[in-house]
Amino acid sequence: MKNWEKIRNNPELKQREINRSLLFKWTREFFDNQGFNEIQCPLLLACPGMEPYLEQIGLDLYDEKRNKYRGYLSTSPEYSMKKMLSAGFEKIYNMSSAFRGGESFGGTHNIEFTILEWYRAHADYTAIMEDVEDLAIYLAQKLHGTTKIKYQGQEIELAKPWQRMTVREACQKYSGYDLSENKTLEQISETAKKKGYNVRPEMTWDDVFYLMFLNEVEPNFPKDKPIILCEYPLPQAALSKPCKHDPWYAERFEYYIAGIEIGNCFSELVDGDEQLKRLQDEQKMKKELGKEVLPIDMEFIKALKMGVPDSSGIAIGVDRLQMLMLDVKDINDLLPFPDRDLFFE
Repeated sequence: MKNWEKIRNNPELKQREINRSLLFKWTREFFDNQGFNEIQCPLLLACPGMEPYLEQIGLDLYDEKRNKYRGYLSTSPEYSMKKMLSAGFEKIYNMSSAFRGGESFGGTHNIEFTILEWYRAHADYTAIMEDVEDLAIYLAQKLHGTTKIKYQGQEIELAKPWQRMTVREACQKYSGYDLSENKTLEQISETAKKKGYNVRPEMTWDDVFYLMFLNEVEPNFPKDKPIILCEYPLPQAALSKPCKHDPWYAERFEYYIAGIEIGNCFSELVDGDEQLKRLQDEQKMKKELGKEVLPIDMEFIKALKMGVPDSSGIAIGVDRLQMLMLDVKDINDLLPFPDRDLFFE
């Protein structure tokens, strides 16, 4: 039985869907109350995000004369949002569908999911840390009348202050090694081998780091309160600025509630030349991984060179946040039309 059929015959599931609608409404209300502008961004792109480890979904498109074009479903509204920062907007958000192939059907993953991104000009990532705390508290109080939520039998206190920890501190505490002494692939590979991991010749620095991070660090994050993990190492700087105190770390954070990753934030890189270089490096990585080499969005580079103020922005998985608020363990049970129902009987 498909989810929409279950909802038809189950008042409890119908109420859950009503509550999801309210959470969407209250999320927009949160940003509207602070003077943010909601930006409509395209879901069909000629130049998608370049992330080497994401699976962009490509489409062959045709015009009325049967001329063929290559298009891609959006993995994130990021490039469009930054163009709007260049256009002069200072507080903007977007909430819409995004698409990433290679995802599992269920758990916390769905190929089509709802992404929320917001940006603040003239702000660094510490301002966004305040936003994520305030948004979670706002939604919990609207829905439950308290800063406490229950998820899978665990009570979670969302009230401030949230725990903040650097990636270096987390690796030292939970995995017993110092990131600052593992900056090269050779160094981190030797550390992983001493721990008993199988480090293969084709693995990158990122691969080895996540081998230890996902097995030893992430599972130890607190389940009864949120945690903000900040200052990611340079190989994971992505589109973020380097830290002023040590450029081998980046002004990037991710935050977790109940041990579930919810969002990823940067103090944004606004140097057009450096951004172009990073995208070209990611093109090379795509080729080395045997994946489709994607075109660079040169309008995005143009927008940066025309001028984007120092800004910070974040992308969060709305479905995951709603799962926490509604005490739903599997995304297949949250969505009225999950990918599973579309492609499987």
